[in-house]
Amino acid sequence: MWSIDPDNGRLPDLPAGSNGHASGQIAYGSPEPPWAVTAGKSSWSPPAPPASGGRRRASRRLLLVVLAATLLLALIAGAAFYYRSALRSTPEQSLAAFCSALSQGDPGSAYHYLDSALQRQASFLVFAGVLGKTERCSYEALHVQGITATAVLRLTSAGQLQTQQVGLNEQGGTWLISEDETLTALPRSLSALCSGLERGKAEAAYAKLTPLFQHHVSLGLFRLLVDGITSCSSQLETVAPSQAKALVVVRYQTEAQPEQGTALLVPATDDWLIDALSSLSTPERSLLSFCKALQQGTYDIAYELLSLDFQAHFGGLRQFVNVVNPVIKSNGGIKSCSVGAVQKKADRFIVNGVITYANGKTETDEDELVLEADLWRLNSLS
Repeated sequence: MWSIDPDNGRLPDLPAGSNGHASGQIAYGSPEPPWAVTAGKSSWSPPAPPASGGRRRASRRLLLVVLAATLLLALIAGAAFYYRSALRSTPEQSLAAFCSALSQGDPGSAYHYLDSALQRQASFLVFAGVLGKTERCSYEALHVQGITATAVLRLTSAGQLQTQQVGLNEQGGTWLISEDETLTALPRSLSALCSGLERGKAEAAYAKLTPLFQHHVSLGLFRLLVDGITSCSSQLETVAPSQAKALVVVRYQTEAQPEQGTALLVPATDDWLIDALSSLSTPERSLLSFCKALQQGTYDIAYELLSLDFQAHFGGLRQFVNVVNPVIKSNGGIKSCSVGAVQKKADRFIVNGVITYANGKTETDEDELVLEADLWRLNSLS
């Protein structure tokens, strides 16, 4: 018997009866290959299962959690963006809501569509008084530029249509009305009146009077009556579309107590004007102004401070001058004027007026004053 030897082609003969095997081993020579099989034991074993299997499963779970969290965040962000976009107002939405509230008789809700700066200029009293009776409201000519816009409101009240331009501004994602000249006109008029009186600008204050009021009180007389005002304040009390009433308090340099009166205002074109002002005149102040006018030689203003009946008594301005001028000149002119005792009799006042002439002569008169055309005027001299 012979066996194949990988080295020389032959192997030494094995013992007879072995069938090519010796001691249960494959006789292929020595040394045995690593895969040689021994009796009852094999030197090869299958690969051990990977020790990282648990880690992979944990990694997969972590990945799933991360993906789920990312998806949830994306959904939340999308929803937030959607709701932000849906809730963000536009000029059209704000104007429509403003008009809807006015048309439904809800000025309180409409007032919320004014920004804080405009609300400081026009109180709710003004807003409700001016626009609270609006029956129909719409807008047109809307023009948007960035975060600002303008529009024209069409408002119907008591069957009368009026238009007014408004400005809008975007603030924190909400469009609000920031400019409305119609709403601010009333407080502006009162402010202009007081500002002119405080600063000694009689002409500026006089410009805030209605033509009818100016017809009753000339600029020269107005200047005399407001001379010496050091402070002025006002507060609106009632407001309606056709009329407003305000409390006006003025303090004169020569008077110990402030003078409190009422101002009546009426709407004009894009403005409000004062139609009456009770604090403009008191019996004492009218008498002092009359005397000052005589002292300054402005007889027309002094004549204006006479009642209609008293003017008729003199028969006109020329006759009035012919009576008083010679008396004043004969005494060298008027040095000073003052008032004494004041008595109220029914609807009129009796005031003692004291005139000191340049020659030292003093004249005391008992003068009667009546309220006529919103001013206290002299009705008699004695």
